[in-house]
Amino acid sequence: MCGILAIINNTKLLASKNLTSAASVIRHRGPDDEGFLTWVPGEEPEIWTGDDTAASTRNHWKYNDLPADKLFKVGFGHRRLSILDLSPMGYQPMLYPKAGLAISFNGEVYNYLEIKEELLKLGHQFVSTSDTEVILHAWEEWGAECLQDFNGMFSFVILDYHEKKLYAVRDRFGVKPLYYYKGANAIYLASEIKQIRTSPDYKFELNEPLSRQFLATGVTDHTEDTFDTNIKQLPGGHYLTIDLSLSSSEYEITKWYTLSPKKWTGSFDSAAEKFKQILTDAVALRLRSDVKVGSCLSGGLDSSSIVCLAAELLKAKGDFVGQETMTACYDIAKYDEWGFAQEVIKQTSAHAHRTFPSFAQLENELDAFFKHQDEPVGGTSVFSQWAVFKATHEAGLKVMIDGQGADEQLAGYGGNDLPFYSGLLQKFQLGSLFDEAQSYKKEKGNWPYGFLLGALQLNAGKRFQGLLPQRLRIKETETVDWLRGTEPGNIHKNVARNLQGNLLRQIYEAPLPAFLRYEDRNSMAWSVESRTPFMDYRLVEFTLGLPERYVYRSGVRKAVLRKAMHGVIPEAIENRKDKMGFVTPEEIWLKGEGKEWFLNAIDYTCKEFKNMINEDLLKKHVDDIMSGREEFSFVPWRVAAFGIWHRNISGG
Repeated sequence: MCGILAIINNTKLLASKNLTSAASVIRHRGPDDEGFLTWVPGEEPEIWTGDDTAASTRNHWKYNDLPADKLFKVGFGHRRLSILDLSPMGYQPMLYPKAGLAISFNGEVYNYLEIKEELLKLGHQFVSTSDTEVILHAWEEWGAECLQDFNGMFSFVILDYHEKKLYAVRDRFGVKPLYYYKGANAIYLASEIKQIRTSPDYKFELNEPLSRQFLATGVTDHTEDTFDTNIKQLPGGHYLTIDLSLSSSEYEITKWYTLSPKKWTGSFDSAAEKFKQILTDAVALRLRSDVKVGSCLSGGLDSSSIVCLAAELLKAKGDFVGQETMTACYDIAKYDEWGFAQEVIKQTSAHAHRTFPSFAQLENELDAFFKHQDEPVGGTSVFSQWAVFKATHEAGLKVMIDGQGADEQLAGYGGNDLPFYSGLLQKFQLGSLFDEAQSYKKEKGNWPYGFLLGALQLNAGKRFQGLLPQRLRIKETETVDWLRGTEPGNIHKNVARNLQGNLLRQIYEAPLPAFLRYEDRNSMAWSVESRTPFMDYRLVEFTLGLPERYVYRSGVRKAVLRKAMHGVIPEAIENRKDKMGFVTPEEIWLKGEGKEWFLNAIDYTCKEFKNMINEDLLKKHVDDIMSGREEFSFVPWRVAAFGIWHRNISGG
């Protein structure tokens, strides 16, 4: 796991101080090593290391056979967190002179051993045990087509100096970040936005439409846009190509991966067996490491499944030492899952660590938190995750496995009922529809009339709009009375007509892209690599191809996962119906010890953004929430967080 940087087509910006400055601001992503490459017209290609590079690594790679006659204007900067091949042979930027390739790579290709075995049969020879070198040889052998074989989370820039082209690649679902910025005479490619902000020609320009959407809904990362109008993020499953033989800073973006669900026609029981097989292999691949691997454990279904499967895999290999787990706990029972986590710890003999996020910690660490996130976040639950990875770092753990991505595939959230019922109606599965309605009535005490009418409306057209309860009608915009000017719009105005469509929306639009950003920044802030088995593309393709009632069955979410994990996880967790995730007692903080802090932060935001916020209407809304006249919402946090974020990045 690392941090990467590439600057193209500006000799002035390739001076060592610019490269090292842009790399040093992400030292947290790679405190173990640093490396740089510059290749400019009229000069010898230059490779150099920094103070964080071990003496044994310096000058290890020989580059004197690189052609100096290339008219490139290219610079790479790399920060390394050593996970695979801790020797000097894993140093980056890594060159492969025989093929004319140079790479700066962030992430992991988990199945690199299998790919390496295939390349060995084709006559390739390797000098390291790293997955980085496997990427170089795979690219030589198959070009960009090799990406289809990679199972992992990755972003990398690769220079083909024979073909005079540079590629920037992002993994299928955007687990690892990659931003790009086209300045006056240069292109930046970077792991984090803050690297781009070090550029002498960078000027911040607030993306007001995106800001309005965030203030209204809390949604971020649902497009390639960022909160800076001029900075974009490369979409997952795409690569960017720059032709270095041209003097212009033009680029082309190509989609290399399209999610194609594998339609399943077998029984529910056989689907559960297949699900278990894929998830088990996904966990096994993510246990590959040359350093210790731990697990985040909330006590929920997803993280508990990972910890229990990992325990079985480790014991099968003769490793009885036990995993190390990290759990966020609270003294308030409503927000605490420690009792469930203990069930898993007892069963697996894991070595448990705990952290207790508090409002005092939030207040003290908020500036650092926003500095690492680079963009606003929609709730304090993201800070709970920050606290988990901070405690992980303090416990000496460098790699963690986490359950991110399960909810979006397996209908773990609310809001799936309407498209679920609509899909059953669409396929005329009236018996299944009645069974689900009965299960809902048994659980809630009343029939789901609103969802049934909504399903009818979605399938039969607008003439049924009048039958739909007001709260369920499809809205073209999100009406927020305290936002001035143009309405922020509604990214979900076209409601999905079936469960699969809604899950795809959650994977590609919201909330998963934002959650992946939170996960990456929170873990890397503390120099920890976080691995997510549920994001294994084989599992996503399998799960999205299941019949909808295999995912959501008799009113029970994640049905296929529960069946697959029967006998693997503790029964108390298998039968859990509540959904918590990374939570904090935000409502209690808002109304109690954090009240003055929230009010002061909101006051600052209102004064800074008078063009967007009607202060009187907003403060009345916040006061109604604090006093209990209105239900709790994340609006106070969003407004407070937006101002604090902006102050941090603007230097105000």
